[in-house]
Amino acid sequence: MASKHEFYPQWCEQEAPARSYRSLIKYGDPRGFKHPNPGMFHLLRETFGMKEEDFKQPSLCMEELDIEVPCKLSSDQISALKNMTGADNVLTDTYNRTRASYGAGIIDTLRLRGHILENLPDAVVHPRDRRDVEAIVKYCDENRLPLYAAGGNSSVTRGKEAVKGGVCLDMNAHMNKVISINETDQTVTVQPGIMGPELERILNDAPKALGAKRRYTVGHFPQSFEHSSVGGWVVTRGAGQNSTYYGKIEDMVISQEYVTPIGEFNMLARMSKNSYEHIKSFKA
Repeated sequence: MASKHEFYPQWCEQEAPARSYRSLIKYGDPRGFKHPNPGMFHLLRETFGMKEEDFKQPSLCMEELDIEVPCKLSSDQISALKNMTGADNVLTDTYNRTRASYGAGIIDTLRLRGHILENLPDAVVHPRDRRDVEAIVKYCDENRLPLYAAGGNSSVTRGKEAVKGGVCLDMNAHMNKVISINETDQTVTVQPGIMGPELERILNDAPKALGAKRRYTVGHFPQSFEHSSVGGWVVTRGAGQNSTYYGKIEDMVISQEYVTPIGEFNMLARMSKNSYEHIKSFKA
């Protein structure tokens, strides 16, 4: 604790208003807060030569996002996407397009604090199932529309920014379910948009949730675990705190299915004997 004579900021613990800049900046639980302890605060202050005044009138970014970035898709293109997935699953407002393109890195935060919006998709589409994905991929290919994918939006690499506009597939809205479990080889088949905590919860409660005989764990706990999707783990070759035992996500994935403009393909991973032996269930 800081002494009564030491300056220590009064950190904000107000939940960010809906559709505000801060709601895009805030990482994790909108009602959760974790502040630097006094020692870390003083180290940062000394390192960057900051003064007390720098902390007394901070920009909290509570104001509503008020910039309009025009959607460049034609009305016919938007109608076509809505016909594929339903009107409620096609979003063209600036707020949702920003959420789909910006992640949780420091560059994303600084740009949002400065009200800088760039590299936004022209539409965010929520595919309901594989058939929707196939239709959207085919349509975007035929109409030369760039296509991106988003999951938990916890990226810190700027890898999902829509640098050429186009369409963003938000896999998290609907394609977030467990498809099947195989207890013989201890594998589970899931959709890419399922979040880490939800998959872990289902596997931990597999007898009730999936009709399994035993409880299981996915065994993958990256630092972004609470706010990242399985699809994100796979495409970024994610690693986590338990990776020294279970291996990286690439050591756990048996197969993947992809939809591409020239057809679908299945990728079967070749696992090492070590990796396979480490995929184990645990008893409650």
